[in-house]
Amino acid sequence: TPAATPAATPAATPAATPRDSCANGFVVTPDRLTEGLVRDCELLMAARDVLSGEGARLDWNYYTNIERWDGVALGGTPLRVMKLDLAGRGLAGAIPPELGGLAELKTLILRLNQLTGEIPAELGGLSNLIDLYLEGNQLTGEIPAELGNLSRLQILKLSRNQLTGEIPAELGNFSELFWQLDLGRNQLTGGIPAELGNLSNLQRLQIGENQLSGLLPLELANLKYLRNVRLGGGNSLIGCAPPAWYDLNHDLESPITPCGDEELVVAPPPAPPLVPAPTPEALPAVTVLTCLDSTGLPNVASNPGLLVDCFTLSGVKETLTGEGKELAWEYSVDIDQWPGVDLGGEPARVTRLRLEGMDLAGQVPPELARMDALRELNLGNNRLSGTIPYELSDLTQLEYLNLAGNELTGIIPPELGDLEQLKVLDLADNRLTDEIPPELGSLTKLEILALRDNQLSGPIPARMANLEKVTRVRLDGGNSFTGGCLPAGWGKLRPDFLTALGLPYCLDPFAPEPDAGPVIIAGYDIQRNIASQYVEPATLGEMLADLNQRVNTTTLPNLPEDAHNIFLQAGLQTGIAGIIVVALLCGSLLFNLARRDGGPVGPVECFAAAGTLMIVLHSNFEVFLFQSIYIVVWVFIGLGAGYAYTRRRESAAAETAETAELPGRPAAATA
Repeated sequence: TPAATPAATPAATPAATPRDSCANGFVVTPDRLTEGLVRDCELLMAARDVLSGEGARLDWNYYTNIERWDGVALGGTPLRVMKLDLAGRGLAGAIPPELGGLAELKTLILRLNQLTGEIPAELGGLSNLIDLYLEGNQLTGEIPAELGNLSRLQILKLSRNQLTGEIPAELGNFSELFWQLDLGRNQLTGGIPAELGNLSNLQRLQIGENQLSGLLPLELANLKYLRNVRLGGGNSLIGCAPPAWYDLNHDLESPITPCGDEELVVAPPPAPPLVPAPTPEALPAVTVLTCLDSTGLPNVASNPGLLVDCFTLSGVKETLTGEGKELAWEYSVDIDQWPGVDLGGEPARVTRLRLEGMDLAGQVPPELARMDALRELNLGNNRLSGTIPYELSDLTQLEYLNLAGNELTGIIPPELGDLEQLKVLDLADNRLTDEIPPELGSLTKLEILALRDNQLSGPIPARMANLEKVTRVRLDGGNSFTGGCLPAGWGKLRPDFLTALGLPYCLDPFAPEPDAGPVIIAGYDIQRNIASQYVEPATLGEMLADLNQRVNTTTLPNLPEDAHNIFLQAGLQTGIAGIIVVALLCGSLLFNLARRDGGPVGPVECFAAAGTLMIVLHSNFEVFLFQSIYIVVWVFIGLGAGYAYTRRRESAAAETAETAELPGRPAAATA
């Protein structure tokens, strides 16, 4: 272990001036002045420039209260530094060994920076550390075996670095609550130590995309609670895996095969190498022991998942509340009676966390990802700040995520696209920036998407067209989307929220391409309408184009002349029937006129039928479906008029006959 640096000495040194000291009354106020907090402050000041390197600067100084320092969270009684979250700050230095002196630190998050160098062995002295996130940097060297001293650690994430060497067997010393080991995407060599089989409650084993080789240890069959296994990538592992692993989220492939029953009979894993244990004085009572005392928790052996949920909630309590309202989560009360916490399933787990509108003023804790049975996470309408942690993508059962109405900044994590069960995603009314990640198009079960009132920009990703089940989309508000188009399927949604974006709708992906050949129409139904405009198209295509211009928002191209001919042929069939009727009526009229006997058909009937036929033929395309009705009506009108005309003629003839019989009336007059 490297020698202790001068920064690890007590806070008050002769060289320190009153103004350049954490005890100057500015950094730590007199009412909170304790030796432990001053020591933590001095360690952070010594680490500041090393962390920053040539990257972004941290705002830690001797004239700002430590509670306002970037990424620093205090807690406990007396106050100490409990959490250091510097994720994605653009830091380009190294990990300072001074951080190993933060005796009460529980969470260390340095992920997604450009940190270089080795992982200092001094971090193994953080005896109270629960979460260690160093992934997404440029760290090199070996994984220090001293990390095996972190007996209370639950999450270790070192992926996406350039680490080399073997996986230390000492990692098998982690506590029975350790549940996630992520060493993927490095350059690790050697085999998988059998000691990892001691991590009895491990749920996620991610060591893929390395250069590991050798036989897969059968001792890993003792990991009964695994849910995610990643061993593939550049590894060259052989042997067999427990058959139960093939039912998990895995990447197992040949030459690894399922084990037979006889192969699964293995001895207990070997004990990890002994490492110096922290002294009892350095191990004050921690939250997990209090969770074990809760009357609402079963024995850890029967339900370790609920114990993890309890510990997680108790650990994020201060992170969530910040300077806002305190959460009344007390260990003297059953966990299912905690405000906003709902249990479900068998065995019982926390499935819903509803903390909407509770005046919380902290941050969204990435530690919530441990609660992998969550189906609903509702933190809306609070005063939460910071970024959306990408770790939430580990909540593979999540169906409802509401972070709306807060003060969140940064980007929408692309990893949220991994939430395959998600139905509601509400991130509205925040300060999110950049573009909508295309990965959200993978949320095929999504029904509600609300991103309004943010500061998003760029085009709408084409992959959003995959959200076929969405029933409501809100992208309006302060966003400034440019370019691209809205998915065609969104046209059926409420239009006023989408038209405000000023973007056109995309072409239907199922529409034929311009060079796909002629369009074939199987049927066109316009019945039960009332024609309001005279149309005389040259072709059917022109008629459809005109109709679309009046009713819809798109224009269809002209159709082939054959389609027009089919339509015309159907119209002429009705027209021919009308000609036959006119021929019969007018033929009867001519016959009667030839006989001069005043038959039932007169000129009125003939002209009425002929006029009807002219109207039908002239407006064939507009009233095609009503032609038969028009003909029948006009025929009956003509017959009625003919009957009246005939009766009038008969009456006139009778009157003439009577006049002829009067005395003195000449017979010629009658003629």
